[in-house]
Amino acid sequence: MDMQTIGDRFPIIRPFVVGNDVLDLGCVDAHPAREDSDVRLERKPDVLFRRVAEANPSTVGVDIDQDGVTVLTGMGYNVQCADVETMNLERQFDTIVAGEIIEHLENPGLFLRNMLRHLKPDGTIIVSTPNPFYTGQTWKIWRHGLPAVHDEHVNWQDPVTLEQLFSRTGYETVAGYWVQPESKLLKTWKRLLRPYFAHSFMLIARPAAAAKSSAA
Repeated sequence: MDMQTIGDRFPIIRPFVVGNDVLDLGCVDAHPAREDSDVRLERKPDVLFRRVAEANPSTVGVDIDQDGVTVLTGMGYNVQCADVETMNLERQFDTIVAGEIIEHLENPGLFLRNMLRHLKPDGTIIVSTPNPFYTGQTWKIWRHGLPAVHDEHVNWQDPVTLEQLFSRTGYETVAGYWVQPESKLLKTWKRLLRPYFAHSFMLIARPAAAAKSSAA
């Protein structure tokens, strides 16, 4: 699969969001909700859920963090507390945005199968996640002896394994992107030679039957 390198996910995501029924997963900031959760959201214009909800105010957000959900609900967002691996919202969506959530889940395959029943037959799921082969991790291993791993992450994905996971759970990958925000060249120069060293990546998939039909 050919993958273009981009600096910002949202220009790719936006056309799938505007005018559609949208479900955004893991909408609470990655850190546990604190009293300043609303402040963090307001001061961080690049928070994906905020950008999705601004583009489509009817977006439904889901997160397992009840405190964070309460904060976002109080700010006027349409957010529900639920477990994405097992929930049943009893509706389907045109677009499901799963930004930096799959690496937090104990059962990624169960999650994707559950999202399949929340996705319209011709819908789209967008998954972005950190790249375990990010060149900055090499720097951290040399300096600290260990890669940097968020204390809530329980698995790694790369484009090969995630595409396989999509295939096994009823999807077909239709596009992929390396995501590389601006960073210090000294730590990340390898990505200029091999995109596989990029910071993170994003795959776009559709239910397998719909993807094959559109390709016919």
